[in-house]
Amino acid sequence: MSFRGILSAVILVFSEGLILQGPSSPLVAQLGGVLRLPCSVETPIPLDELEVEWRRADSKALVHLFQEGESRPESQSDAYRDRAHFFTEREIAKGNYSLLLRNVTTDDAGMYSCGVYTNEETGEIAVEIEAIERLVLTGADHAVTANVGEEVILNCSVDSHIPPEEVSWAKVDSDESHMLVLLFQENETYPGDSSYQGRTEFFTSEIPKGNFSLRLKDVRTEDKGEYICKAHSGLLSANTTVILQELGLSSMHILVLVLCGSAFVVALVVSAMILLDIKGKLM
Repeated sequence: MSFRGILSAVILVFSEGLILQGPSSPLVAQLGGVLRLPCSVETPIPLDELEVEWRRADSKALVHLFQEGESRPESQSDAYRDRAHFFTEREIAKGNYSLLLRNVTTDDAGMYSCGVYTNEETGEIAVEIEAIERLVLTGADHAVTANVGEEVILNCSVDSHIPPEEVSWAKVDSDESHMLVLLFQENETYPGDSSYQGRTEFFTSEIPKGNFSLRLKDVRTEDKGEYICKAHSGLLSANTTVILQELGLSSMHILVLVLCGSAFVVALVVSAMILLDIKGKLM
């Protein structure tokens, strides 16, 4: 009979079971980040009597194993090798059997079990990774139009609970290089290329809500093109694209052109009348 089978038999007769402490609610992880799956006991167990086994509750895949006084990474499932770790042996000796999961993937969501076994008793708790959050940005779902001389808003919003550490707006040039327009970093705003200085700004009061839309003032014909809003948070990044096209003339520009045209016509009429008057006098 295996050690586990013998242990189970002993437990049924002699033990009420270990009391394990885990999380009070399901866990939420960030894609690509690091997550701690709590599992501990109040009274430490001698390492030579201890076995800790972390498994996926659905597939029964072995996530990590502590046995005979040491970690057994060679026993791990390939999906968790080099990603799932116990804390230090000192922490294990204190009764901390928590698991550290690195480089979290979408496949890591689900139920896990932490089983703790000694020569006389056992205990098991379930730990759930409820969701894997990723950094999500949304922009305009259609091209944006603007008039020369007026202002336009290029939309960019963070649609997740992950606060970005850095957000940048850049214009894609014809050679595919990126010209920095505006930068948000460490809770400060920094200007980009000189051609945009004094003409761009974030909506400061909206930033805590995840709104990083760009206000572009005094639009110029050369502003037409593709803009990229890019966000970073730890190992996560995301971007969205906004197209600014069909730069027309503002109402003020149109009025000025109309007035200029009208003045030109009036000037022509007046000139014609003067010429006719002069011609009449000469005849």
